[in-house]
Amino acid sequence: MFLRYAYLKENGKTILCLYKTTRYEFAKEVEPKKVKKRKVPTTLEEDAISYIKEKKLPTAFDKIYILVDGNLVKTISKEQFELEERTLYQKKQDEATFPVLIRDKSSVQEINLLKYLVGALFTNCPFPMHKETLKAITILYRTYALESLEQKGMIEASNPYVIYKDPLLYKFTYLETFYDMYNLLREVVLETQGLYLMSNGKPIKPYIHLVSSGYTKTNGIDTYLVSKQSLWDLKAKNYLQPIFISYEELTQKLSLEKTGVKPIFASKPGEITFGKKHFSLETLALRLHIPSTTFTCIEEKNGVTFLCRGIGNNMGLSIYGANYLAEQGLNYSQILAYYFQNILLYHL
Repeated sequence: MFLRYAYLKENGKTILCLYKTTRYEFAKEVEPKKVKKRKVPTTLEEDAISYIKEKKLPTAFDKIYILVDGNLVKTISKEQFELEERTLYQKKQDEATFPVLIRDKSSVQEINLLKYLVGALFTNCPFPMHKETLKAITILYRTYALESLEQKGMIEASNPYVIYKDPLLYKFTYLETFYDMYNLLREVVLETQGLYLMSNGKPIKPYIHLVSSGYTKTNGIDTYLVSKQSLWDLKAKNYLQPIFISYEELTQKLSLEKTGVKPIFASKPGEITFGKKHFSLETLALRLHIPSTTFTCIEEKNGVTFLCRGIGNNMGLSIYGANYLAEQGLNYSQILAYYFQNILLYHL
């Protein structure tokens, strides 16, 4: 919120000046009780509308200047103000008033679906990203959120598929671009409002990874997962990463009986044996903190080099690949149809 206001004259026009300070904003955002009471994170335009209404300020102005620490950061024309005021509540309908319960460790808080989705995008997506990719990911996150609410009555803030953090926390991560990013993510949520994915009558899980190995893979369980070519991922930064782990470290992290145990590929696909223990590729990636579940083991004198291809579990939507497809002109529904099979897009 704003600390104070002033009406000024500039070239014969009336200017409403609204003042903020970063010190005040930081104190308000990091103080737990205040964060809990806040509603949906707002843009500067929405902040201005709320403040003007709360203070019952005269609207006989030509422009609004928003100043932070004495610096002009936003100019809003009277026309922009009136348009935003007319559409504000329309934009906040449905998902902005759709309540969801978020459980983070032992505490539970109620927010709305719009805020949850914006926070999930802020937390899990690398920026910048193509808008169509963000839309595809939003639909996957919404599908998971709706399924969790139906099955459990709440959403876990941290789960195997998506991590949620309050989008307000990113105000000071993206000092100069936060409002632009928040506006973009809000638009993405609103433009896909109510859309979710089903396969064989059931919601699909949001399988998403950063970079594929060149082909996505299936897990033998979820029939909507498909092995799909994504060769453009090979151009991604850090596509190929060699990770060396000593035999001593392997023994500790995998709780093996003795050092110097070399890896042997098991007869069962997707498993590696160390000593007498069998590990899935996913378990190894988790316990050894390596970036991909697609890797080759190279035995060396003092340990093993894991030559990792891609980043993530290699299942479902590749963010890097989806961005490439979006740049080629594919929209969010076409991107989803490329990385998943036997799916239908539904609307609430």
